[in-house]
Amino acid sequence: MREVRQREKERGKETEKDTERERGRVGILTLFLPSVSGRPLPEGVLSWLAVCPDGFYGLDCGQMCECRNGAHCHHITGACLCTPGWSGPHCILACPEGGFGKNCSRSCECQNGATCDHVSGRCSCGAGWTGASCQEGEWLIGQPSIGPKDCSQLCMCQHGGFCDSVTGQCSCPRGWTGAACELDCGEGHYGEGCTQTCSCQNGGTCDRVTGGCSCPPGWTGEHCQTACPGGLHGKGCEQRCQCDHGTSCHHVTGRCECHPGWREARCDKPCLPGVYGASCAQRCQCQSGVSCHHVTGTCGCPAGLTGNGCEEMCREGSYGPNCKARCKCNNGGRCDTKTGTCECPPGFLGADCSIGCPAGRYGKDCARLCSCGERGQCHPVTGRCICAPGKIGQSCHQACPRGRYGLQCRNTCVCQNGALCEPRDGSCRCGLGWMGPRCETACVQGKYGPDCALDCPCQNNGTCDRFTGCCSCTAGHYGHSCEHLCPSGFFGQNCARPCVCRTGQTCDHVTGRCVCLPGYHGSQCQRRCEVGRFGEGCQQSCDCVGGAPCHPATGQCLCPPGKTGQRCEKDCGGDRFGPGCSLQCQCSHQAQCDARNGRCLCPVTWLGPTCTEGTVYTNKRTCMQTNTHTYTHQSDGPWFCSAVCDGPRARGPADGPQGLSVR
Repeated sequence: MREVRQREKERGKETEKDTERERGRVGILTLFLPSVSGRPLPEGVLSWLAVCPDGFYGLDCGQMCECRNGAHCHHITGACLCTPGWSGPHCILACPEGGFGKNCSRSCECQNGATCDHVSGRCSCGAGWTGASCQEGEWLIGQPSIGPKDCSQLCMCQHGGFCDSVTGQCSCPRGWTGAACELDCGEGHYGEGCTQTCSCQNGGTCDRVTGGCSCPPGWTGEHCQTACPGGLHGKGCEQRCQCDHGTSCHHVTGRCECHPGWREARCDKPCLPGVYGASCAQRCQCQSGVSCHHVTGTCGCPAGLTGNGCEEMCREGSYGPNCKARCKCNNGGRCDTKTGTCECPPGFLGADCSIGCPAGRYGKDCARLCSCGERGQCHPVTGRCICAPGKIGQSCHQACPRGRYGLQCRNTCVCQNGALCEPRDGSCRCGLGWMGPRCETACVQGKYGPDCALDCPCQNNGTCDRFTGCCSCTAGHYGHSCEHLCPSGFFGQNCARPCVCRTGQTCDHVTGRCVCLPGYHGSQCQRRCEVGRFGEGCQQSCDCVGGAPCHPATGQCLCPPGKTGQRCEKDCGGDRFGPGCSLQCQCSHQAQCDARNGRCLCPVTWLGPTCTEGTVYTNKRTCMQTNTHTYTHQSDGPWFCSAVCDGPRARGPADGPQGLSVR
């Protein structure tokens, strides 16, 4: 419990007043009900006051004190309570000469021109003087004497005045005058010799030493020139008016000065029925049974009021003249009893409060911004976050903990095999090699990866790992996708086994069995294909015309001299001969060329291997000399080698040109 004591300052003295303790609580402060100027408050009047923290004052402690030199200010008016030795509105003036102490109200007692400390009043004596008040003279060695040697005369100065040590003339402190400083300053004057004129107004009294004004009740300011501000009255303007309906009170007495239409001590009651206006002195001019407005006197109650004297405010839910209209505010909105306009509660907008706050806003007039994170919604009134499924926390920034999902993470995930659970709806995100609603099923052959969504790249019947997609190749294949056959000379799983075939042979990439080159067969590939057969293992038959053989490896027909074509089905042309008709005939003079061997069949009159030699005729026998032989021609028979001619006789027939025989 805290006890607050109200202190009132009166004529430079602090008088401690009794307080009436009344316990109460506003926020975290415990408050008490004080009396006002020592008098109890009127019955039924509550006045809850709280002392402002040091350095602040005013009705809401919102104003900052401007006091200096360690002074405190009054918690209501802000008036500075100066520490000893200081004066002025803000305690920035040292006590005037001759004064010291609290409110500079004490007079210095220093004499003989000594100076006085404005805080403690201690005297600082001038040369030739000593003593607490510098009242005792000193004899200075080697100096001429000042005044009588025995100082036998008595000074007559009063009220702290000091006398000249030589002449005895009094020098009066501030606020005093007269030959012996026996007279205080007259009304309206102050200061040294009472020569300064007071500037206090409105009955304020002037301190004869400092000239500071002590204001009467109802006035404030440095010169008491300002009436108490609205709502305050009394000594130091420290008392609060007790008037209703915005009525002001007299700044001196505190009496409420009612606005027209109101009465009683606190102006809290309207004029009685039948009268209205200032001091409720005017009579209504309405027909019998019709009320008049207690302020204006108009017949029939204005908007917002009802009753015989229009003294009652509209009840909740009604408004307008005589409160006959019904309010149309929705969602708890309050309507103005005069106009019917709606004052919407937090979370709603619109003329009739029918519109909720748009997304992302809440509170009064939807002026505050929500902070509810991704997809979170906030309560339109309180701003409390309503998290989307999968989110929790004050601002919905936290995801559900592992294994939980849904609204406020209430549900338990059912995912298997290390699958991740989607925090919003609990759907399972399968890891590598698993599929199904709960990730309970392994990937089928040919699939791998997350949710088994990827196609295996393995070829040649290779199988892939359902987790990584890596291929496991069958025997005879290798590569990332098993796309390669084993290189020559190797076979088996991972192509790790070398072939054991003879040099130049290959083996089966799967079994390692030796594979003969085309055109050969046998366990060691030592036999060529028989005539009419070709290819790997001599498994294929030749397809050549006339029994022509074919190449044992490729099956290409090997045509005999004079034949050509893919199957040796064509004879050589007129100027070609030999195997495959690959040679050019050398016969001249349109001689025919033998397609097999290229021999020339010379026409009549031409001879020689290429039919380039001419002939000589006789009637019976004609001998023709050539380079090597002599030929005899019988006109009715064939040619003969005659003995008459040079050269050996040819033996055996030989085809000659144009059917001629050469022997």
